[in-house]
Amino acid sequence: MGVYLSEVTFERWNSERFLKLGSALDFALADRGLAPFMPEPRAAERTFEEKLIWSMDGFGELCERELSQEDIDAVLDWNILIPVEFDGPITLPVPSMYGDTTTVRSAHRAQEVMRLLAARVDLPPGVPIDPTGLALTTWFDPAPQLDSRWRDDRTIVFYTALFLRAAEYSLRHTCAISEA
Repeated sequence: MGVYLSEVTFERWNSERFLKLGSALDFALADRGLAPFMPEPRAAERTFEEKLIWSMDGFGELCERELSQEDIDAVLDWNILIPVEFDGPITLPVPSMYGDTTTVRSAHRAQEVMRLLAARVDLPPGVPIDPTGLALTTWFDPAPQLDSRWRDDRTIVFYTALFLRAAEYSLRHTCAISEA
């Protein structure tokens, strides 16, 4: 069990679970003068999926120290991340895994914030760039390739890489990323 971030493929987006959410999102995007969102169909041999297995305390403290509340929300306060550029959250009256509503955020904004944070953290060389199938989780566990500078703060570096790569993946592959 646990919390995962995972790609919502074209097929999953058009499944019963996401139809109501997609419809509500399209109306909310239209209210902002934006086009409807639809993931691009593609051969999904391997998809983005990562597990949040370590405590986020150190990462949360780093965010509080380095980011504004608006930036923290752009990175952490979402159930669905989409590759559409817009400001602030879109709150949909559709239940999420963790509440009565679903919060949607822009991968553009999340990527912008995470690139700044990643530069401060100085991600180690070799962190997977286009991870699929728990590649980041596997790379960081047990992370013998990390030197002492990063090993001591492995969870901070992991979550920095995770949220950066999730936003980048969403934009690169024109797909949604969902908490699951």
